[in-house]
Amino acid sequence: MGQPRRLLSLDAFSKTVEDARIRTASGGLVTIVAALIILWLTVSEWMDYRQVVYRPELVVDKARGERLEINLDITFPHIPCDLLSMDIMDASGEVQEQVSHGIMKTRLDPNGKAISSSQLQLEKEREEKEKRKQEDPNYCGPCYGAVPPDSDVCCNTCEDVRKAYSEKGWAFHDGSGMEQCENEHYTERIQKGKNEGCNVAGHVSVNKVVGNFHFAPGSSITQPGFHTHDLSLFAQEDMPFRFSHVINHLSFGPEVDDGKLSNPLDGTVRNTEIKAFNFQYFIKVVATRYERLSGKTTETNQYSVTSHERRLIGGRDEDHPHTMHSRGGIPGVFFSYDISPMKVINREQRGKSFGSFLTGICAIVGGVLTVAAVIDRGVWEADKALRSKKSM
Repeated sequence: MGQPRRLLSLDAFSKTVEDARIRTASGGLVTIVAALIILWLTVSEWMDYRQVVYRPELVVDKARGERLEINLDITFPHIPCDLLSMDIMDASGEVQEQVSHGIMKTRLDPNGKAISSSQLQLEKEREEKEKRKQEDPNYCGPCYGAVPPDSDVCCNTCEDVRKAYSEKGWAFHDGSGMEQCENEHYTERIQKGKNEGCNVAGHVSVNKVVGNFHFAPGSSITQPGFHTHDLSLFAQEDMPFRFSHVINHLSFGPEVDDGKLSNPLDGTVRNTEIKAFNFQYFIKVVATRYERLSGKTTETNQYSVTSHERRLIGGRDEDHPHTMHSRGGIPGVFFSYDISPMKVINREQRGKSFGSFLTGICAIVGGVLTVAAVIDRGVWEADKALRSKKSM
């Protein structure tokens, strides 16, 4: 009997006898309200516990020899695909001219709609038919001085002549007077498509070093320490070309499934009525890794960007009278990217631990019941006081 008595002395939850308890209607109402509040707060605590958050960590990027994947989808409403050229250059000295691998160009009509595949097929069949008419197994077309006279190089197509001119650094214009281009109706095709636009979409892989990729008119002309484009056709006054553009999408690396990664240039619209105009975007690329609760890891990149635009004739800025722009340059859209030495690691974690969840539940139950007891006691005392006054 000694041990139970010791336990009785330690009981912090002393009980009252059933006969000493008084039940009231107000107490029942307070109990219902308290139960509903406890249920609501418990559900909120459970949702808070189930919520997943990212804990970012900044570290030095120690990766070496990696490639950077660029995903792009850009629309140029006033530049035909035949004239638009995409080049990539980086600090390592690598130059990719007139990039076509991984990139798809879609011709757009003056209304901005993609030209139907059936129409494109008809044009292709017509061109092949014209080529077959001119086919001669012994034919060796001239390159019009772009290669030495004693060379055995032949320019059998209009594209061959254009490449030869590009390597020589000569202006090609519209191919007038060149039999290959006239046979292929190149000049007619340029005139017919001068009001077309072009959509460029796809993926390219570059060295993970400082560099740029740009869209400019005409064939690229690259020589030691020198890079420009053949602007002879673009500069003609009767050609309504200009570099207004819409950046539908631009990202670096794989996409993140849950949409946590934002791309600040998506949806960018830039318009100009000036032909000799240059758009520049300066991008800082930051390597980013997402670590999931499931153990899945995604290596990608995020970026920040600033932009600048100017007329190539230079002169004073109309919006900022104290700013002077330099003269010269190439019309087009240029994206210069720099690589940050830091890396962001986003770890997926629960908002709180299971122990914190249980602690919160206990605090909710105890706190609500305590406050409800105080309210019930106050209501009961007030009711008892009113009844005593009435009996007097």
